[in-house]
Amino acid sequence: MESDNAPCVEFKEIGKFLGEHWVFRGIDAQIPNAQVTAIIGASGSGKTTLLRLINGLYRPDEGEVTVLGEDIPQKSQHLFRRKIGYAVQGAGLFPHMTIESNITKLARLDGWTQDQIQIRLDELLRLTDLDFEMKERYPHELSGGQQHRVSLCRALMLEPKLLLLDEPFSAIDAITRNEIQDSFVALQRQLRFSAVLVTHDFREATKLAHHLIVLGNGTIEQQGALQAVIDEPASSFLQELVETETNP
Repeated sequence: MESDNAPCVEFKEIGKFLGEHWVFRGIDAQIPNAQVTAIIGASGSGKTTLLRLINGLYRPDEGEVTVLGEDIPQKSQHLFRRKIGYAVQGAGLFPHMTIESNITKLARLDGWTQDQIQIRLDELLRLTDLDFEMKERYPHELSGGQQHRVSLCRALMLEPKLLLLDEPFSAIDAITRNEIQDSFVALQRQLRFSAVLVTHDFREATKLAHHLIVLGNGTIEQQGALQAVIDEPASSFLQELVETETNP
C-alpha cells in the first residue's frame, strides 16, 4: 500500500525503444505525492512517452515503473486506469452527450449509485465554477473555457489519486488559458491530488507545478523542486528557459 510519504510514481532505470531508436534510457525519477510535477523538454524528448508508461499504454523495455505504490498490472488494465484521471490537448468531450453524461460516464460504468454520482457531480461543478444548469447542455453550447472545465471535472469524477495532463491547456487563447490554470491551481490545493503535467510552456510549468523533470538527450537533464531547478539550471536548454521566464 502507498503511504503518504511514498512517491506517487517511481521510475527505476527506465528505457523505452520506439521505432528504430531509444527514446530514453536510464531514467530514474520519483514523482511526489499530492503535488504537481511538470515534465518539460524539447519536442521528441519523450514527455508523452513517460505519461504513457505511467498509465500502462506503453511497457518499458528496460527497468520498472511503480504507480500508486504498485506495479502496473498485466491484465485488467481498465480497472487500473480508473484510478488515474486523464486530460489531453483540447477538451475531448463527446459531442453527442450532455455535459452531465460526459462527466459521469465512467462513474456509471464503475457502478456508482445515482446518489453518489449526483453528489460528486455537483461538487465538481461547484469547485470549477460551472453553473448547475449546464448539466443538460451539450459541448457545442459552451465556451472553450467552460469545455475545459468540464474536461477537468470528467478527469476528476472517480476521485483519482493521480491526474495525467498532456498539454491540456495549449489549444485555447491566452486569457482563457490563464483562467483555467487558476481553476486548476485552486482545485489541486483543495483536493490535493497528485498530477503529472506535460507542457512545452515553461511559464505554465512554473505557475502550476511544485516539481520539475527536464528531459533532453535521451535522459533526465535535471529534476527537483521547482525553485531549486530555477535557481540552479543544469543545462543550456534550461538556462535559456529560465532567462526567458525571468526576463520577458
